[in-house]
Amino acid sequence: MKLQYSMAHEPLLDISTRDVLIANIKKAGIEKIWIAGFFSGKMVDIEELKQAKAFAELHGLEVGAVTIPIGHPGNALNPDDPDLDLEIPKHWHYRVDKNGETVYYCGAIDACLIEDNGKAAKLLRNAGFKEVFLDDDLRAGNFNEYIEGCYCDTCVAEFNTTYGRQETRETLLAQITYKLDTELMKDWVAFQCVKVTDVVKATDIEGVQPGIMVMHFGDERHGIDMPSIREQIPNTLFRVGEYQFNDKRFTNPHSKAEELLGILYHLSFIDKEFAYSESTIFPPRSLKEHNLVYKAKLAITAGLENVLFMSGTWVLDDSYWHAIADALPVLRELDRATANVPREFPVHLAYGTHGAYAEAFVPTSLPLLAGLPAKAVRADQSGEGGELLLFFGDYQLGVEWQEQLPRYKQVVFDQAAVKKNEDILQQLQQSADNLTFWDHQATAMPTEEQISSLQQLVAQGSWDFPRFVEGDHIGLVWLKESDKCILFNLLETENQGVIQWAGRQYPVQLQPLSFATIDGTGVLTTYNTEVVL
Repeated sequence: MKLQYSMAHEPLLDISTRDVLIANIKKAGIEKIWIAGFFSGKMVDIEELKQAKAFAELHGLEVGAVTIPIGHPGNALNPDDPDLDLEIPKHWHYRVDKNGETVYYCGAIDACLIEDNGKAAKLLRNAGFKEVFLDDDLRAGNFNEYIEGCYCDTCVAEFNTTYGRQETRETLLAQITYKLDTELMKDWVAFQCVKVTDVVKATDIEGVQPGIMVMHFGDERHGIDMPSIREQIPNTLFRVGEYQFNDKRFTNPHSKAEELLGILYHLSFIDKEFAYSESTIFPPRSLKEHNLVYKAKLAITAGLENVLFMSGTWVLDDSYWHAIADALPVLRELDRATANVPREFPVHLAYGTHGAYAEAFVPTSLPLLAGLPAKAVRADQSGEGGELLLFFGDYQLGVEWQEQLPRYKQVVFDQAAVKKNEDILQQLQQSADNLTFWDHQATAMPTEEQISSLQQLVAQGSWDFPRFVEGDHIGLVWLKESDKCILFNLLETENQGVIQWAGRQYPVQLQPLSFATIDGTGVLTTYNTEVVL
C-alpha cells in the first residue's frame, strides 16, 4: 500500500501554514503527492511548481504532476471559489452536445488542444516531473449511459471524412439516440476514443509516464477505450473511477457496493501496478472522516496498492489528516494481510457487451449485498474463471454473450433480462441445460427480499466457493490462494450473517462499517477504525 494525495501547489508555498500541512501529510502516511500543473489550457507558473515540488521533496515526499487537460463542465473543482479561472483558451473550441448546445468550460478535443497538452507535458518534464496524470475530465461524455462526443460542424465533418460517411448532427442524434445503426454507433464511439487516446499519446513523451483518471464505469461510450490505451501506451497509469464523493450518496449500502463494483470492473482491464484508487471528497467537507477511511479500505480490499486521496483545489482539513493518521496502523494491517494475493470472483455479473452498445450504465449491486464473491464482466472479456453468471438487467443477449454461456456451470436470468431476450432464450433452452430463470428483477437499490431470494437460489447449486447464506449487506472478496476472505460491513450498524464455504458454515458478526478477514477454518480477524456517526 502506498498512500498518495492530489492537491494544488499553492499551499506548499504558503510559509505560514505549509509546515503544519506537511506534518499532517507525513503523520497520515502519505508517501507521494500529485500537484496540478495545467488547468484547462493554462499552464501554472513553472517556477512556482518547481518551488512547491522542491519543498515537498525536501520533506521526503515523491511528487508527480496532475493536469486538467480539457476542462470540466461547470465548476467541478471547488464550488467554494467562484473566482477559479475555468475558461478555456480562445483558440480551443467548446464541446457541442448532440442537441447542439454548447458545453461550457469544456473543450472539444482537436489538434490544437492535443498539441497544447503535449507542450504542457514537456514543460512539466523540464521542471522535473516524471509522471503526468490526466484528470478524469479527459472524456467525451458525462456520467450517463449515452453515447456523446462533440457534435459541432467541424467534428462531424471530420468524422465523415475519416469514416466515409455523410452524417449531420441531426442524423447522428436520431440514429445514436434510438440505436438504429450499430455500425454507425461503433464508428462514432471509435472516433471519440481515438481523440481521447491521442491526448494520452501527446503526454507520452520521453522522460514522462502518462496516466489517465477514468470516470466511474467510464468506457468507450465516453471516449475511454482502456484496452486500446494499454495496447498503444503500455506504461499508462490508470485511476479507477468512483462516484460517491459525499455522505448523501456514500452512506447508502448499495452505493458502497457500486463503488467496489466499479473498481473491480476497471481492474479487469489494468495491471495492478498501474492502478490507482480515487478516494475523493466533493464538495468540500461533504464526506465524514470515517467514510474517507472506509474508501481507503475498499481500495485495499479490491487489491489496489496505490491509494490516492483527492479533494479538488481545497486542502483536506486537519480532522481528515488526523483520521487517516489514526487509521494508518489498521490500514497497514489490512494491507499486509491481503496484499499480493489475487482476488477470485467465481460469480460474474453480466455488464453489457461493449460501450458502443450504450446499454444500462451501472449494474445492480445485488450480488455484493448478498455476500457473493462477484464482479461485473462484459461479453468481450473472457468468461474463464467464472462458475456462476448472473444475467441481471436490460442487457442484450447477443452473439458475444451467447458464446460465453457454455463456460459457466449455471446462468441465472432475472425477469428484466428474460423480457429483453425472450425469443433468444426460448431457442437456447432447447439445447442448453445450464439456464435458470429467477422470478425476481434485480434493482438499483436491492431489497432484503431480493437479497434473501438470491441467496436461496444460489444455495440450490453445488458450489465450493465462499458465500453468505444468511444475512445481508456484508460484502465478500475471496483470496483463494491464501484461504481467506475479506468481509466488509456496508451498514452503519452492527451486522451479522452466516458464511458457507466448502460445505461448512460459519456465523460472523461485524461492528458498524468494519472490515475483517476470515480463513477456511472460520477464524475471524477484525480491522476496526473509529466510526463517528
